[in-house]
Amino acid sequence: MNQQVYIGRTLITGVGAVLAVLALMLAFSGAAHAAGPNTPNPHATFAPGHNKIQCFDGTTDGGFGGTCTLKSNGVNAPATLSNNSSNPNGDYSGVFYQNSMLIGKTLGSVTQLGYTYSGTLSPLPGNLSLNVPIDTTGDGATDAYAFVDAFYCPGTNGTVDVINDTNCGIWFNGVEYANWAAFTAAFPSATISDLPFVVAERTPAEPAAVWTVTNVHLGQK
Repeated sequence: MNQQVYIGRTLITGVGAVLAVLALMLAFSGAAHAAGPNTPNPHATFAPGHNKIQCFDGTTDGGFGGTCTLKSNGVNAPATLSNNSSNPNGDYSGVFYQNSMLIGKTLGSVTQLGYTYSGTLSPLPGNLSLNVPIDTTGDGATDAYAFVDAFYCPGTNGTVDVINDTNCGIWFNGVEYANWAAFTAAFPSATISDLPFVVAERTPAEPAAVWTVTNVHLGQK
């Protein structure tokens, strides 16, 4: 069965890098998912210590390219997301925290969500995004993901500040909201249902890119 998700303004159908990432994150949280038959088995690189920033990537999962490397084992350790392979399926790489205090919180109660980045090129739509699983029905399950694309959240000096940047666009179920406040107003009772994550993606036709991601704030304990 084909799945459909939105990344930025693009509707992705079928099993691809995006679905592999979603399946990975859902598997780590123990949530059920209906990934396609070719979805890679989830694996991740855990930094030493309690709830340090952690990596996932297409090379480790299998079937895709891309690597994530941690430069140290601190809570906000820099991570290098290298999407420069020759894999015909494309690349993905990203970071997350295994525990998040955001799970179960309403959108309006979130006070910090974002990261800083630098890269070998300026982000285009879909290159680099923060992804937040959302429950709109109150049953605790993820109904859809909110995508915060770096291209639509330009910030300053490579800073994605989802909560405080009034020009930071939010995409949810194919609809663009001007910022987090507008998104919250549209879904006042919605909650964050699972682990947020940052992911860099590249299709085979796109240029190679290497990103450095730092100061990642995803509700880590």
